[in-house]
Amino acid sequence: MAGEINMDDVNWNSLVIEVEEYLEAEETLEEGLKQVLRLNLQIGTNNTSEREAARNALKALLRGRDGTPFRKGKKSAVPTAVRLSIDRICGVVEEASVLYFNHDSIIGAITTARGGATYDDAEAYASSVVKRTRSQLAKMFKDGSWDGTVESLLPSEE
Repeated sequence: MAGEINMDDVNWNSLVIEVEEYLEAEETLEEGLKQVLRLNLQIGTNNTSEREAARNALKALLRGRDGTPFRKGKKSAVPTAVRLSIDRICGVVEEASVLYFNHDSIIGAITTARGGATYDDAEAYASSVVKRTRSQLAKMFKDGSWDGTVESLLPSEE
């Protein structure tokens, strides 16, 4: 149809690759949800006029999950499996940072951000720690000093 806006093949194929990588790497998704996601990929692949609807359905189902291809901000330069590891690690770091900050009121009084300002609350502190951690892990992966798995960061049990 003239005037109909379709997602172009390059964008669609990139989305398919990202979602398939995510499905392969993510071990906690229910099988039923994986089937629904794959069906949406198939619908968009088979019918270009359905691509935007399929993309919106995929986005709605995957938004907010660890390692999701639907994130705010610029596209990640690390593969989905590594993104999942980073998200899991950052979840642990965030929880621990909130607990640390809230442990005693003195922590908030002496913990400062760049420039010397104090953090408004535990969530602001945790957000800054998570941001640094996420950047550090991505850099470690990109420079080859980390293989992108959570297990490789843990001490090995002999």
